[in-house]
Amino acid sequence: MAGTERTSRDFDADRTIFVTGAAQGVGEAVARRFLADGARRFALVDRATAELERVARDLQAAGAQVVPIAAELARVDDCRASVTAAQAAFGPIDVLCSCAGLTSRGGIFDTTPQTFDDLFAVNVRAPFFIVQSALPAMIERGRGVIVNISSMLAHGGPPNLLPYSASKAALNVLTKSLANSVRRQGIRAHAINLGWTATPGEHVTQTQVHGMPQDWAAREGARQPFGRLLVPDDPAGVCAFLASADARMMTGCIIDLEQWVAGTLEVTG
Repeated sequence: MAGTERTSRDFDADRTIFVTGAAQGVGEAVARRFLADGARRFALVDRATAELERVARDLQAAGAQVVPIAAELARVDDCRASVTAAQAAFGPIDVLCSCAGLTSRGGIFDTTPQTFDDLFAVNVRAPFFIVQSALPAMIERGRGVIVNISSMLAHGGPPNLLPYSASKAALNVLTKSLANSVRRQGIRAHAINLGWTATPGEHVTQTQVHGMPQDWAAREGARQPFGRLLVPDDPAGVCAFLASADARMMTGCIIDLEQWVAGTLEVTG
């Protein structure tokens, strides 16, 4: 995907990369970035099986070993089973990136209990129980990196994304508490607060839910400080950095991947 320059971080080929939401968007870009940086063992998780198989075939054609794992992450049993499948194929997970997430709309007056529960099930509960399942093997070996994809809306979102924003705020607290819990076991944990990112899922939302034109990303991007929206390669590069030796002295970071500065106002004129 276009948008950023790639630099090799020379990941060992025997490091196992586990990615949820790997069938498209950020998750797919994360998997492809680690492939470009030398990783060759992947456990890719998604519920969109056809798209997941496409990504798996592409990585396999490039010389990677790939286990595609179909899972509905709203179910705790599927979360645990995905880790079991990955470990059965490759042993302990080295890098765990939780990229799957729901962005269902809803505000204080119109959010149903089901929408609220679905958002927290996928955005918070799934990362929790995936990590819970993966940690024992990581701890036994004394190393591992966990990266959760969060959102700038964790700072406070618009009225129509209230429970979504709350779920991402919860994910950030989970991440910091996790990092604190395992810091002496060689495990590092981070979250990335994504700004507005042009993904296939966001395209569907903007065009079908909000009635935006097909070129919405270019139009909205032109209004941004850096002249474009984020693209999936942007968080993929940050994930690669956080998993690298360059970040070995960092843990518990909540990184704002955004061209607007949270908590500030823009003054013009």
